[in-house]
Amino acid sequence: MTALGSLSGVMAPDIGESSCPGNNTSSELTSRSVMTRRSALWAAYGDALGWISELTDSKGLTRRTEGNPLRHPIEWRRRIGGRGGITTTLPQGCYSDDSQLRLATGRAIRPSCFDVEAFAKVELPVWLSYGLGGGKSTSAAATNLSKKKVPWFANTFKGWSKSGGNGAAMRIQPHVWATPDLNNAKSYLPDVVCNTICTHSHPIGLLGSVIHALTLAQTMATGCHPKFSDLMEAVETAAGLPEIMQRNEEVGNYWRGVFERESGSFRDAWARAIEECVEAVAVAEQSCSNSNGAGRYAAMIERLKLRDPARRGSGTLTAVASVGLLWCEAEPEKAMCIAANELGTDTDTIASMAGAIAGAVAESEPEIPVLDAELFRSEADRLAKIACGKRPDSHQYPDLLHWSAPIRRADTLARTRDGSLYVRGLGPAKKTSDPMTSTKGDFKWQWLELESGQTILIKRRADLKLVEDERETRLAQPSLLPHTPPPVATIQPPSVVDRGSTDSSSSAERALKEGKNATSEQEPSLDLQGALRYVQERKDDDKAVGAALRRVVKNGTTGQIATFTSVLIDELRKTEMTR
Repeated sequence: MTALGSLSGVMAPDIGESSCPGNNTSSELTSRSVMTRRSALWAAYGDALGWISELTDSKGLTRRTEGNPLRHPIEWRRRIGGRGGITTTLPQGCYSDDSQLRLATGRAIRPSCFDVEAFAKVELPVWLSYGLGGGKSTSAAATNLSKKKVPWFANTFKGWSKSGGNGAAMRIQPHVWATPDLNNAKSYLPDVVCNTICTHSHPIGLLGSVIHALTLAQTMATGCHPKFSDLMEAVETAAGLPEIMQRNEEVGNYWRGVFERESGSFRDAWARAIEECVEAVAVAEQSCSNSNGAGRYAAMIERLKLRDPARRGSGTLTAVASVGLLWCEAEPEKAMCIAANELGTDTDTIASMAGAIAGAVAESEPEIPVLDAELFRSEADRLAKIACGKRPDSHQYPDLLHWSAPIRRADTLARTRDGSLYVRGLGPAKKTSDPMTSTKGDFKWQWLELESGQTILIKRRADLKLVEDERETRLAQPSLLPHTPPPVATIQPPSVVDRGSTDSSSSAERALKEGKNATSEQEPSLDLQGALRYVQERKDDDKAVGAALRRVVKNGTTGQIATFTSVLIDELRKTEMTR
């Protein structure tokens, strides 16, 4: 549709190659950063604008905007935290859960991998304490993931197999922004899938993530908005996803096995989702071509039935509608305004996803800055560096060997021994407001700024708990990086293992006793008990087990390695016998 540089008379920066090739010149990095910055900022802008009109009628919108037309992000008031929450003023450009979870996804992307376990076990549970908005599936999934024994690839919360909303599709853009090869879907779709199934397992929700990722990548690669033929090509590529998924053991074996025990053949369900998506694309194209002017988007909304509560938040339909919006209006600011004023639709998510696509080819950033604009820029630059083969610093998560997500949302904000504020999992913070008391008086809410520069409104207790584990406040250890392959070298099983025994408990007990006597040969830097608990809870996750083994080999004594491997072997044998 609209090519880069054609939205006004001013030429946009030359984006050069669609990906950063091996020589990684500074101009290529600069152009990739500019494109990623604008994509991120327009996505946040669409979110901030559309959130004002989300889930309200004309009277409610008039109250929120004080009678003024909704044309750009404004300061407004909203109730946060439900009946027991507070009514507070949201600053101009304040974004919702769409952009919050997009930032969380980006934080979990490292130069070496997407740390899906850190995203699932730290980011999602912690987000519950500061989330602004959020669908039922995402909240239920994040709550379940806070339990230590729930793996990201088998998050079977109530209704998990029916979670087909757009709560994952709206957050997966960072995987595209960080990919080194925009023309190769296999370079980013595996991570998009892993991210999505942490919270959304129905094919409709998963397909929405895949379609949005493909259309965003196509836009960044070509410098043009997706045409009808491009969207159909994306659907054709998505049809082959089951083969891509099968190459990932956690997804292709564990997740798919659990899904099929619950819902039947995944391949059949995926084929049905593809058929429905093809029909939706055709409806969107016909609506936009048969109507005139500003009415085209409204006609598409009506024909796709996106005001129907059962269809409003569909992952697939939202992905299609976000592209269709740009067929109706290519200029980002006007497109965001159109989406935000179609009351009764998922205004913020459609605008946000369309903003990510439109922003990638926009000639400038939004004139009205979003909240934390500088953070969005710096994160975009970091992901662009990863795409170009650089190794920028990444967020240091707590060591997952010791991490336990807060049981209650109000416990996420804690204090250190010197009295400083500390958001568990995300690090130090400083207050930007005094605590605000809820109507029930049990909890408070407070505006904070994280070290990264992110602004959050967090639920907290009146008296903050002390961070019990000082290792967490240092944030010195990276997570186990379960997507990093374990070392190739094979460790010989220690002699304490009885290879013929099926009594795993007695063998493990012997190993622990002998291991304790063998650790005095050097000063250990490993919490052996923590490592053992970790693999016992995640023994079905081969990548996590391999990463734990790497940690033990690197930091443990010979006796600790012997103890760990003997218990590990017994645990794996017990698992195989159960199967």
